Amino acid sequence: MKIRNIIFCLITISIFYSCSTSKISESEISKINGTFEANSSDGNTHNNLVSLLNRKLLKDTLDDKPINMYKLELKIIDKKHIEISTISEENKILNKKTYKFKNKNEYIILKNQNTKPILIPYVAGALDVTKLKLKTDENKNLTVLISQHRSGGAFLIPMGWSSEKKIETFKRIE
Repeated sequence: MKIRNIIFCLITISIFYSCSTSKISESEISKINGTFEANSSDGNTHNNLVSLLNRKLLKDTLDDKPINMYKLELKIIDKKHIEISTISEENKILNKKTYKFKNKNEYIILKNQNTKPILIPYVAGALDVTKLKLKTDENKNLTVLISQHRSGGAFLIPMGWSSEKKIETFKRIE
């Protein structure tokens, strides 16, 4: 009887321990909240933060102006939501969107439509998966780890795949 009680207690404790979520410290929240440039600090405009967040695969989301005219404001609302605003050069908010996230190993992993099909995957197209992990560095700049995977085929015959990881740094403005 004692063994059953001990096993029951151990199982109950392990269930509650595995269901607990990791909490973001107040210092990490204050580090990630801020305004950042939309293009990376090395001048690469291909991986700008606005296009990574919008995830439009077949068209560019910003046709009007060059990306260096935009800014992004990140604000953590609660322990599961982050608000990202696109700000124009006149400091006018163009759009504001709330994303879900999870915290893992000091990274904020965005849950922003990570998987996108291109045409009909594996019949006549591909499947594109992009994951974004946000973190601030020692200079309080935003570091984004970009994990991309694309695989596809034609007529159910796999034609290839590619996986790559990149690290981009976005300069803090405020």
